[in-house]
Amino acid sequence: MTERKKWQLQIEKIRHAWKDKQDLFWFMVMVFFIMSLTGWLWEVCLHLISDGCFVNRGFLHGPWLPIYGSGSVLILTLLRRLRRKPLLEFLAIVLLCGCIEYSISWFLEQVYDGMRWWDYGGYFLNLNGRICIEGLLAFGFGGMTIVYVCAPVLERLYRRIPRRILVPVCLILALLFCADLIYSSWNPNLGSGIARRL
Repeated sequence: MTERKKWQLQIEKIRHAWKDKQDLFWFMVMVFFIMSLTGWLWEVCLHLISDGCFVNRGFLHGPWLPIYGSGSVLILTLLRRLRRKPLLEFLAIVLLCGCIEYSISWFLEQVYDGMRWWDYGGYFLNLNGRICIEGLLAFGFGGMTIVYVCAPVLERLYRRIPRRILVPVCLILALLFCADLIYSSWNPNLGSGIARRL
């Protein structure tokens, strides 16, 4: 094989690896927004059923809860080696989601002077009201659903969307999300059924 052929093969490998990374990136952006919206719908519906009224759940003002989106992305990326070990994956999802939920609860409380957007204080086996066994098990089963049901369906959908449509939609959503994040940093979503001061 000539030097030129070797060089062309190397360039082709790099180009292929770069395309795979781009595909993964845009897929994860799509997963983030779909699961953030799904989490928001889930919590809004739970509140609607339990209290009979609409409440825009979460710290942000838009229809998304990024804790669900970022948790989904982390489950799909960090725990991918556990796909063939469902029990171990379930336990890892519970641990990962517990760490995410606890740390975000603590962070928001520190930044916003004791304000809490959720409190599991009255739940069985809770840790400082930030996480509880019931919620962690729900996240475990939800995470398994994401891995074995939602992600394959979303990947098939992703493959059908032309990149000229997918990329602008993801960029517009990212801009809207960033604008909401900046605005909500100064004016967080507060009120009855949303957050309370300790």
